[in-house]
Amino acid sequence: MICDLAETYHLFNYQEYSPLLVGTLVFGLDRNSRVKMDISESKITLERMLLAKIVDELRFISWSKTTDAQRKKNRPKSILRNLLGKEEEKEQYDTFETYEEFQQKWNSI
Repeated sequence: MICDLAETYHLFNYQEYSPLLVGTLVFGLDRNSRVKMDISESKITLERMLLAKIVDELRFISWSKTTDAQRKKNRPKSILRNLLGKEEEKEQYDTFETYEEFQQKWNSI
C-alpha cells in the first residue's frame, strides 16, 4: 500500500494523514495497483490477459495452417494459461474422417 500511495499520489508518509483520507485514497487507486491486485487475488492485469490471449490466438491460427495441425502435433502452448498458473487442457474430442475410423476407436474403447 505504501508503494501504491507513493507512486500514485506522491504520498510518502501516509501516517501524517487521517485514516479516512488514506482510506479514500486507497479506494481510489487504479485496479492495476498492487493493493487492488492483491485484494482481488489477480496474478496479472486485465491488459496483460488480453495481450496474452491475442498472442495465443495468433499462434493458434498460424499453427492451424501447418501440416503439424493436420496431424494434431506440436500445438502451441497457451501463454495466458501459463501466466495464470493453469495446466494445459488436454484435448477432449477425437475427430474422424470416416465411419470406419470412428468404429475402430469405438471398438478399442
